[in-house]
Amino acid sequence: MLKNNPLVLVFCKNQIIGKVKSRLAMNIGQKKALLIYSELVNKTALIVNSLSSEVHVYYSEYIEYNDNFNSSKIKKFIQKGNNLGDRIINALISSFKNFSPVVVIGSDLWELETSDIEDAFEILKNKNIVIGPSTDGGYYLIGMNYFDTKIFENKNWGQESVLNDTIRDIKDKTNIYLLDEKTDIDTYDDLCQFPDLKIKL
Repeated sequence: MLKNNPLVLVFCKNQIIGKVKSRLAMNIGQKKALLIYSELVNKTALIVNSLSSEVHVYYSEYIEYNDNFNSSKIKKFIQKGNNLGDRIINALISSFKNFSPVVVIGSDLWELETSDIEDAFEILKNKNIVIGPSTDGGYYLIGMNYFDTKIFENKNWGQESVLNDTIRDIKDKTNIYLLDEKTDIDTYDDLCQFPDLKIKL
């Protein structure tokens, strides 16, 4: 049964040179890759700051107190786990104690809009799982009314099989809704699709 207490989880890496956007850095260097990632995080913060639902931000290594996420309304945590799947599972175990539905997003999407998250919650009134596919074979958003660890276990994170493997492990496929496909910014080719982001270099 729905608790009707929606929550958004944002997963992001701390903005440390050499530890973000490694594939992008191969083309533009680590300093510029960090700059692009900072822009992506700031865009994500702008979007979630405007949401009416509660938002929790999960950082990779330590809590950032001076970033653009609104600390007065957004709670901040540190990710726990050996891989992305474990880190999402641990965050969801805690989240589903008090919230449902829960929508999880990353911080790699220049195309992200408030309406993407609001639409996901609206869809979850009739479906149990909503996924935003990314062009690289993964996903930029996943939302659910219930918690199933299998959805996040034994995935080759960062590979093009993630979306298909995730859908495979969802029992009731009639209860899945796919949003419009969007592009995560992971490579130079990805960046070139968005001149308004690339111009910030």
